[in-house]
Amino acid sequence: MPEKLTYKGRPVDFSRAAARFVTVRRQLPRIWGTVAVNYFKDSFRRQGWRDRTLKKWPDRKKGVKGRAILIGRGHLRNSIRIETATFRRTVVGSNLPYAAAHNEGVQATVTVRAHTRRIYGRRKEEYVTRAGHNRTRSVRYEAGSYEVRQHTRRMNLPQRRFAGNSEVMNRKLDAVTARALDVIFDI
Repeated sequence: MPEKLTYKGRPVDFSRAAARFVTVRRQLPRIWGTVAVNYFKDSFRRQGWRDRTLKKWPDRKKGVKGRAILIGRGHLRNSIRIETATFRRTVVGSNLPYAAAHNEGVQATVTVRAHTRRIYGRRKEEYVTRAGHNRTRSVRYEAGSYEVRQHTRRMNLPQRRFAGNSEVMNRKLDAVTARALDVIFDI
C-alpha cells in the first residue's frame, strides 16, 4: 500500500491539493508581478535602490533643490507595471523610452534633432469680475520662436536604479511562494 502524502508533518488529501494547485498556479504569477511592481515603486519613496543595503541615488546638480529625484509628475513611477505574467515567466517593466536611461545611466554623445524653440512672455491683462470689480492678471503669450539646427551634445545621466534583481525582493518572492505552498497543502 502507498504511503500517505504529508507536508510539514501533516497528512494531505491529494485530490484537494491538486485542485488548489490549479488555482494557485493561475494566481501566483500576478502576485509575483505585483510584489515586484510595489518593490520597484518603493525605490522612488526611498530615493535609492535596495539590494542588500540601500544605495542612495546621486543628488542633482549643485544648487538645484526642490522635489524628490526622478519625480516630476510621477509618470516614470506610475509607468511601472506587469507586462506579462505566466507561471514560466513574469516580466515587469515600463513603456517610457527614458526609463532604461535613468535605470542604467548614460554617458554618450546624442544627436538633438532640428526643432523650433518658442519664446514666451508675460503681460498684465485687466478684467472685470462677476461682482463688477476691476482686476489685473498676468497672462503668458508666445513672443516669438526660432529654429534650432540639428547638433550633438554630451549626455551624462547618472545611474539611478529603480528596477532590477534584488536579494531583498527575491526573499519577498520566496515568502509569497512559501505561503502559496501552505495554501495548496491547507496549512
